[in-house]
Amino acid sequence: MRRLMLAFAFVVALACLTLLHFPAARVIAAAPVAQITAGPELESTNDSVAIIRWTTTNPGGTDLHYGIVHYGTEAMNLSQVAKSPNRRNPSHPDMIFRVRITGLNPQTTYYYTVESTGATGVNDGVSSPRRTFKTK
Repeated sequence: MRRLMLAFAFVVALACLTLLHFPAARVIAAAPVAQITAGPELESTNDSVAIIRWTTTNPGGTDLHYGIVHYGTEAMNLSQVAKSPNRRNPSHPDMIFRVRITGLNPQTTYYYTVESTGATGVNDGVSSPRRTFKTK
C-alpha cells in the first residue's frame, strides 16, 4: 500500500510539473478572430432586393462561412435575417461577403447589421454597427 501511495504521489507531482512547464494556453492555439476591413455597405438595390457587401480579414477555421444580415424597418427590431454561404480561400488575406436580401418593400428604409460565422455556426468575431439603406 505504501508503494502504491508513493507511486501515486510521484505521478501527481510529475503531472503538476508538466502543467507548469506547458500551460494549456500555450498548447491550444486561440481561434482567429476576423475584423471588418471595409463596409458593410449597400452594393445595389431596387424596389424589392438589396445586396449588402463587406470585407473581413480571413477568419480561418472551416472553409465554408456564412455572411449574415439582420435587418428590419425599425432600428431596434432587426428580426429578419438573410444569409449567404461563402468559401474561404486560405491563401487570401481577406474575405468578401455579399448577402442578397429579397422580398423588400419599395421606397422603404431598412436598418441592418452584419456578422459572419463558420460552417459550425461559431461566430467569426465580426459584427457591425447599425446601418441603413432605402429601396427604390
